Amino acid sequence: MKDERDLSELIEIIPDAALVVNKDGKIVLVNRLATTLFGYEHADLHGASLDILLPENIRSHHQNHVAHFFDTEQNRPMGRGFRFLGVRKNGDSFHVDIMLSHVRVKHEPYAIAFIRDATQFKQTEEKIRRELESERKQALTDYLTGLANRRAFYQELDDDIAELRAGLHTFTVALIDLDDFKLINDTYGHDEGDRALQTIANAIKDACRGSDFVARIGGDEFATIHPSASLSDAETILQRVRERVLLVTEQHGWQVSLSIGICHCGTYSDNCTVDQILRVADQAMYIGKRRGKNRINSGLLPN
Repeated sequence: MKDERDLSELIEIIPDAALVVNKDGKIVLVNRLATTLFGYEHADLHGASLDILLPENIRSHHQNHVAHFFDTEQNRPMGRGFRFLGVRKNGDSFHVDIMLSHVRVKHEPYAIAFIRDATQFKQTEEKIRRELESERKQALTDYLTGLANRRAFYQELDDDIAELRAGLHTFTVALIDLDDFKLINDTYGHDEGDRALQTIANAIKDACRGSDFVARIGGDEFATIHPSASLSDAETILQRVRERVLLVTEQHGWQVSLSIGICHCGTYSDNCTVDQILRVADQAMYIGKRRGKNRINSGLLPN
């Protein structure tokens, strides 16, 4: 590059906002699009510190970036350069994407910054993030009750087994089956059955601790995980669950009770698998059903 005049003409014809800074972080050239983007007059920016275009909390940190850029002499393409907040003259901040290039004028090093308003990109990125999070949540949520679904329950149980293996905490699992729930659908219809499931799901969750994991894993089947709960602790919690559900079902005239099977996982062994834990809890639950329903029964993992 011959001189600053050539550089000035170059940055004025490019389609992006652009400015040129020296090693001290001073703006030596600025094009019309840059003054418009940041809301300044040309005279306001020429000779000013680059800091006036940045939020105060990153200015000192950004000076290190400038020094590193000149030391390494590596260009940064658009989309892989800096992305942070810029500040307009009126104090408004907005997201910008910046491409940096090295240039020498009369053997002096300068940096050309090409700047794009990334507000729309950031908004689109945030919208996509929210949509993905919403889809992820929906994929792990039971549509009717709002509880976790079977997939989420299996993932949580896998995580708890891994933590048990690492010696972090024990846990207790319970399978909950609604006794005679079919009578509600047969007597009052499926709409009333759905309302009963929603009411019972809320009762189960309300009776559990805040740290407990509650899921609907089938039509009238629920499951809970009680981290750091001994067998006795879990029995106390589930007795509270049973009583709470009996209360709300009596209030609505639903002839429903709970059969609950428990499996406590206190030490890790090769038998601490999802399938084996659920098999033990399921067998305990059906033993309770055979003994008259409306019971809490526990089983043991084989050694």
